[in-house]
Amino acid sequence: MKFTSLSFLLFFFVVYGLHWMIRGKFRLVFLFLASFVFYAAWSIPFAFHFLALVILNHLMNRQILKNKSSFWYPVSLFINFGNLFLFKYFYFLWSVLFQTTGSLWFSNDTVQNFLNSQFGVDSITLPLAISFYTFQMVAYTIDVKRGNANENPNFLQFALFIFFFPQLVAGPIVRHGEFFYQLEVWNAKKEQLFEGYYLVFLGLFKKVVIADNLSSVTEPIFQNPELYDGLTNTLAMFGYAARVFCDFSGYTDLARGLGKLLGINLPENFHAPYFSASVRELWTRWHMTLATWIKDYIYFPLGGSRVSEWRGYFNLIVTFTLAGFWHGANFTFIIWGFLHGLVLSIERKVELISGKTKEAVVPNWKKFTGIVYTFLFFIITIPFFNAPSVHNAMSMLYQAFTNAAGERTNQSEKIVYSLLLTFLLNYLQTKPSFPRPSWSTATSFGFLFFFSFIVTILLGYLAPGGTEFIYFQF
Repeated sequence: MKFTSLSFLLFFFVVYGLHWMIRGKFRLVFLFLASFVFYAAWSIPFAFHFLALVILNHLMNRQILKNKSSFWYPVSLFINFGNLFLFKYFYFLWSVLFQTTGSLWFSNDTVQNFLNSQFGVDSITLPLAISFYTFQMVAYTIDVKRGNANENPNFLQFALFIFFFPQLVAGPIVRHGEFFYQLEVWNAKKEQLFEGYYLVFLGLFKKVVIADNLSSVTEPIFQNPELYDGLTNTLAMFGYAARVFCDFSGYTDLARGLGKLLGINLPENFHAPYFSASVRELWTRWHMTLATWIKDYIYFPLGGSRVSEWRGYFNLIVTFTLAGFWHGANFTFIIWGFLHGLVLSIERKVELISGKTKEAVVPNWKKFTGIVYTFLFFIITIPFFNAPSVHNAMSMLYQAFTNAAGERTNQSEKIVYSLLLTFLLNYLQTKPSFPRPSWSTATSFGFLFFFSFIVTILLGYLAPGGTEFIYFQF
């Protein structure tokens, strides 16, 4: 069920109404079952596969909590990462082996014939949300091992922590310290419900009105950049910047809004990333829950910056290359992550040479220059994030930088207006959320009615038809 579908709207109305009618532990049971049904609506077999993983993780975590040196810790990591590798990276590895060796044993036909003969299927299907739920379960297991997670939740609490449907499919990646305590005092204040209602409609506006309308404009260009001229390829990169922010930030708004309506606060995932004055700052504002995950569970274990200078740069590059690979089994994502790690290392070197400190006051003109530099770097790396192949990404950059001839889009105004709206939405993220805490109940009701009415009208006129959220593929 897509958040933007009528079937989900009906599902959520039922869940919302029953959720607040049920009391005590039965509310926990009900919400877990609702989350399981939500996932099963995509695939019943994979829902039980997911449930089996959750049961295994819960049992192993209890053993690790009793004995930190338990052999169940490496077993747990092996099962979780093995599951992720099998479904997400198997074909990538097989393809690399085929290209390296040329052996027919590694060809796609061989794999397909094996799957057909042994399991009666043509290919391995990527389970929905596998990257997000894997990272969430692994983070909890590592925290239990480190002694940083002592909640000792029962099975239903742990299962809901992983299965909670508003954030299940594409995050934010929730940590145990942000979730379990809320199950002890499960009530929603009036302000929380108001903000949840606002975030749901804001998310719909970002996703349906902006992101979905840009999809049909930019995707044909990424698929065949050689057919279009330099200006069109450049506009496509800027258009995708608007699309990916509105799509993913819109999903996060929906997830947080739905969570608030059910009495659960989920962490923010974006905070005006396009106003970042450096790539380092960008990663404190963009996909914030992933950034903190890779910092805590990859970068710090590698030694972080508490090592020699050049080893520190190596750690940054490895960390972000792996973060890129997490996004998808394609060399494009590896290059995308590597470029971000490389530029982060260069920024750190420049700071060391210049003697700049984090606390130093930055003049406005320097901050503006930094914002332009960071956004342009983000734009230049976009082809490696969205293009289907390295060839397509390089072709797009070549067309853009050489101002090559080709077909020109007639949708440039839509891209420009969408980009302006995207920067306005980034600006709003620097301000307190609506409705404001200082507003009266009547003022809040009036604002929410007017805002939801306007968004509903826009949805009716501008909804182009449902497109999947970009991060569903990860």
